[in-house]
Amino acid sequence: MSSNKRGRFIIITGMLLAAILACNKPQASPTDDVASVVSKTQTAIAVNQLLTPVAPVVQTSAVVVNQATSQSAQPTANNQPGTTPASTTAPLVTGAPPVSQNCTNMAKFEGEAIPDNSAFAPGQEFMKIWTLRNVGSCVWTPDYALVFIKGEQMGGAMVSPLGQTVQPNNTLQVYLPQKAPDSAGEHQGFWMLSNPSSQPFGLGAKADVAFWVKIQVTPGISSIPTSGVSGPQNLGAPTWTETFDNKSNPWYLGADSDIRFDIDNGSLVMTAFEPIGDQWRVAENSYLDNFYLQANFKSGANCAGKDGYGLIIRAPNNASGIINSGFVFSFSCDGKYRIYRMDNGNYIGLINWTAATALKAGPNQVNSMGIYAKGDKLQLYANGALLSEFADSAYPAGLFGLVIRSEVTKDFLAFVTDVAYWLVR
Repeated sequence: MSSNKRGRFIIITGMLLAAILACNKPQASPTDDVASVVSKTQTAIAVNQLLTPVAPVVQTSAVVVNQATSQSAQPTANNQPGTTPASTTAPLVTGAPPVSQNCTNMAKFEGEAIPDNSAFAPGQEFMKIWTLRNVGSCVWTPDYALVFIKGEQMGGAMVSPLGQTVQPNNTLQVYLPQKAPDSAGEHQGFWMLSNPSSQPFGLGAKADVAFWVKIQVTPGISSIPTSGVSGPQNLGAPTWTETFDNKSNPWYLGADSDIRFDIDNGSLVMTAFEPIGDQWRVAENSYLDNFYLQANFKSGANCAGKDGYGLIIRAPNNASGIINSGFVFSFSCDGKYRIYRMDNGNYIGLINWTAATALKAGPNQVNSMGIYAKGDKLQLYANGALLSEFADSAYPAGLFGLVIRSEVTKDFLAFVTDVAYWLVR
């Protein structure tokens, strides 16, 4: 992996190595279907951000998700969502870096949802998300807060306590509910963090750089353009959308020994080199609890049998870097779907391959997969039609990722045109 790439990434694949399985307690022989699923994990372990699952704190003004990261030096890739840090920050004169309890408060911008100049209808509600890293020496306690500095609040509270503890070098996601003003044109609001003594601090070497919300209000539109992303839940505009129009995305790009992710012509192209079953890569900063998640897929020119694609959700992080737990949803090239759960590498079948008229079978077909998750209730949608619903409380929250499955075709291709999620409360 080139060391001059920027950003953070996680590479995760889907199945367990035979050696790992051999370490488990003896179990009954799996069926042929299970054997095709539980094949191999860890095509490459290149992890430089390990996330500690912590349930999001829901507040009326801001929601913060705390995420811990590995301290070890590891390779990087340019896959941050949103725009680059330089385009989303501006210095504000706030004096010297705030100091509290003989330590320094400083933050670093890592990513965002709702990039600059996103278009909204007058009065439309949306959720701004910043991913920030604690790069100072102070521990951010629950009494630290997101604070409004200047510009337009757009419905945000002046002060919103973080409500969580963030250790140095860890990251958090700050969710700020916003409402577009009624007047057309550009609108912008500046925000920073503050310590319990109400001293504001932000980004940059002097901790005097603000992060902002910058939107365009355009009468006559109903939502952010999302390349056809929509949801059966009537949830309005997505909280976060990735349309793969550039190489700033939350998935690691490149090849390992078994799979490859690339961006080409506005799509993320997934390639499975050999027919060895399900494999996945999880998105960076993707910890969610209650949500509606949707991805639009297109099968390649060669697509047969149980070749396919899908999503993994609520995947707990593993300190080893191997993501081997979570719920996996798959569509196959022969027009079927399957749902299973992985528990530390153990396959738990929930719904075996089932035909669905809502699915478009064969090569060069476009299918939309939607997953609704709230508490222990989970639903699977195909092209807007409900396929299945069930209750399972094994994993209340976790990471999400993209799955590719080759069972028949060598160098199987699947294309992802867009991914979006809506927070559900």
